[in-house]
Amino acid sequence: MFAFMLAERVDIVEFTYEAYRKLVMILGESGYVFCGYSNVYDYDRTVIMRHDVDFDLEKACTLAALEEQMGVQSTYFVLVATDFYNVLSKNSRDKIRTIISLGHDIGLHFDETQYAINSIGGFQERVMVEAKILSDALDYEINVVSMHRPSKAILKRNIKFQRLVNSYSPEFFVHMKYLSDSRMFWREDVIDIVMSRKYDRLHILTHPFWYSVTEESLEHKLIKFLNLASIERYNHLDTNFRGLNEVIKPEVLISG
Repeated sequence: MFAFMLAERVDIVEFTYEAYRKLVMILGESGYVFCGYSNVYDYDRTVIMRHDVDFDLEKACTLAALEEQMGVQSTYFVLVATDFYNVLSKNSRDKIRTIISLGHDIGLHFDETQYAINSIGGFQERVMVEAKILSDALDYEINVVSMHRPSKAILKRNIKFQRLVNSYSPEFFVHMKYLSDSRMFWREDVIDIVMSRKYDRLHILTHPFWYSVTEESLEHKLIKFLNLASIERYNHLDTNFRGLNEVIKPEVLISG
């Protein structure tokens, strides 16, 4: 059985890898076939597992490996315009290619707030530019896009793209049952919905950043991420600054 935490409106599944594993098992036991955006209607009962990689590619790799062990194929959406990772760096490219090697798809996660966009045409143009950047960086064809924290205006428009599937089009966002763990909070009881078999098509969005080996509070996850960022920045600087250890000891980062 799943372990649940009491929430204001619904029960919430723990954000651990074991809880995610059990969610996948319940989906399979309930007759859902895991699929992508191109074959969602090939089976009687299907689920799209979508993962938005907002902050941490390493955690995305961990979740991708877990899914591969369970025979699950998902779509991981990565940002091009972000301050948290650089898809052009070798480190990031290697991690994304690891996800691909595990049998998953990669899509573009597009953040409209990075640009001053004044028209739908301008929006479409910027999306296609980023899709090409990501495709070229990975030598991999990008064919689907999801929006990062989309505005209501964008959600209301059924925006179409040349060669790209819009994961927020009515086909996936309205006609399928959409469930999300945004801000580490399931707004509906995802387990009850899956086990009810009420919906033939499920579109489930998770964020790999929230999942860990043991249950952690939202505050703890964020503080740990911020502390780890300091260590990672130190290590990057160490490879580009001769004698860094003679100037600053890494222990200073931990002690403050």
